Amino acid sequence: MNNGTLIRERPVVEKRIEGLKRRLDKLRVEKRTLREKITDLRKQHQQTVKSLKEGWRLLEALPGGVVLIQDGKIGFINEAARQALGCDEDDIKGRDFVEFIHPEFRTKLRERHKKRVSGKPVPDRYETCLTSRNGDLLWCEVRVKKILVGGRRAFLLNLIGLNEKREAEKRHVDAEKQEVIARISRGLHHALKEWPGSLEHSPPLFRELEWLGESSREQEGTIAFDLRKVAQDVISIARNQWCKTLPGKEGGIRLKSYLRALPTLVGRPEEIRYALGALVKNAVEALDGEGNIYLTTEESEGFAYLYIQDSGSGIPAEIQDKIYDPFFTTKGKERRGLGLSLARAIIRRNGGEMELRSSNGGGTICTVRMPIPSEPSARKRTARRIRLKDTFVLVVSGQDILRDLLCRWFSSRGCRVDATVTCGEAFQLVARKAYGLLVIDAEEMEADNLAAFLTKAHRTRPKTPIVLMGNPANLRSAKFAKQHDDYFLLEKPLNMDRVYSVFMEALHTRGPAS
Repeated sequence: MNNGTLIRERPVVEKRIEGLKRRLDKLRVEKRTLREKITDLRKQHQQTVKSLKEGWRLLEALPGGVVLIQDGKIGFINEAARQALGCDEDDIKGRDFVEFIHPEFRTKLRERHKKRVSGKPVPDRYETCLTSRNGDLLWCEVRVKKILVGGRRAFLLNLIGLNEKREAEKRHVDAEKQEVIARISRGLHHALKEWPGSLEHSPPLFRELEWLGESSREQEGTIAFDLRKVAQDVISIARNQWCKTLPGKEGGIRLKSYLRALPTLVGRPEEIRYALGALVKNAVEALDGEGNIYLTTEESEGFAYLYIQDSGSGIPAEIQDKIYDPFFTTKGKERRGLGLSLARAIIRRNGGEMELRSSNGGGTICTVRMPIPSEPSARKRTARRIRLKDTFVLVVSGQDILRDLLCRWFSSRGCRVDATVTCGEAFQLVARKAYGLLVIDAEEMEADNLAAFLTKAHRTRPKTPIVLMGNPANLRSAKFAKQHDDYFLLEKPLNMDRVYSVFMEALHTRGPAS
């Protein structure tokens, strides 16, 4: 290439260079702009993440229950809902929400959910009943909102508890019903008094009408009495008259009592004996000739408690609102149906309260609560200094009635109780949660399974005190007792005085509550 050619092409090259420079400058500007956009996007992303975290934190802290359902599974559940169900987040997350619905409502809820998913119109508010880990019924109003999470359809549920509202309504209806019953009974009682010869022919009915019509808690006729002695009299009568083996029933009815000493009460012991007799007889009849009845007593927070538990089939849900109605009975026309209504009227007449709790197939528990007129004992005041509230307790027993009794004992003192049947399930719970106390019914466990569980429990939670229930001689000679000697032993059948002292001693060893 000669010089002439180079001279002619130089302007072209310079022009191209200028074009490249302009393009480079433009790219630099675009790069700077993109960097600024990236910085802004990062800030927006950080703010979005922060907002999302704040939103989830607010959902977590809401006093009402919040549950996020996606693909039929629980993706999020806040603290209020977890506490109501008595479960940890790991126990719930990823499970089908319907598992926590009471069996009577599951089919209806599944049908409603299918319609909602398919786009069919369904109510976005409805009432249902959940079941907690301990078997408690949790009535609630459910409000549903369809949302997108991660670009996918989900449903946000707001659970509003209705138990207190339903209880308040029930108490109101019950109070009105009792007032009507009292007025009618007082009228009939007065009419019988005016009817010549009526008292000679129906003295029991006359007395029962007087009790049903008595709404006051007058002190006239009250004396000091021992509730434990009254309960022992009722047990003696029950064993002689009602607890008999029927044809075709192998085991018969077994009535067991764990009666601890109680402070002296004030009331009308003959009336209380009549009421307790009616309650025990009702429990006997619920067993249909075969099963277990437990009578237990305890003292707590200024009240004496007596529990009557049976292993029957429970009270059907459809008649639970009628059981206190006079003359309501499921036992045939020959029965008057006054037992439960009279028992409650008598207990209230003597300043106490009575409650029946029943689950389908899980038996019935009757709780009688009577006020203690004297100050709590020095031993009880000392025991209260042990911090029980919010202590986690695990009860392991294959015996339903005993397991339920212990759960109620701890729950009434503010403990948070889990219960299970097998050692395998117990270890899964111990591995996930730090319990303040383990209570194990050793007689209901296979020796090898129990030994393996205790070894794992000691390794996983070495500072957790353990109470073993059973025959002390057998427990001390067992294989696991040679490996560890720091168990607390509680003899069966339970003596409630001993129960109290052993549990208090075991809880005291755990040190400050965490």
